[in-house]
Amino acid sequence: MDNAGQWNEEVLQLTMANTMDQWVEESTRYRREEEPSLLDLVFTKKPEPSPSIQYLSPMGRSDHVTLELEIQEEDGISYRDD
Repeated sequence: MDNAGQWNEEVLQLTMANTMDQWVEESTRYRREEEPSLLDLVFTKKPEPSPSIQYLSPMGRSDHVTLELEIQEEDGISYRDD
C-alpha cells in the first residue's frame, strides 16, 4: 500500500473508531490544469444539527477555497428538571 493509501486507511479507521462524520462535500482545491480535489476536511462527533459550511473565494494566492463553518457546540453539562 502506498503512503496515500495508508493515510486514507488510517483516517477511515480513526473516524470509525471515534464515530466521527466528515462534512465537506465539495472540491476545495483548484489548480490550473489539474482536476479539482477535496483535500480540506472537517470532522466532528456528529453534532446536532449538522454544521453549516460556506465555500468562499481563496485568500491571497491560495489554490484552496476558504471554508466558513457555523457549528453549534454542546456544553457537555447535563441538567435535571426537579
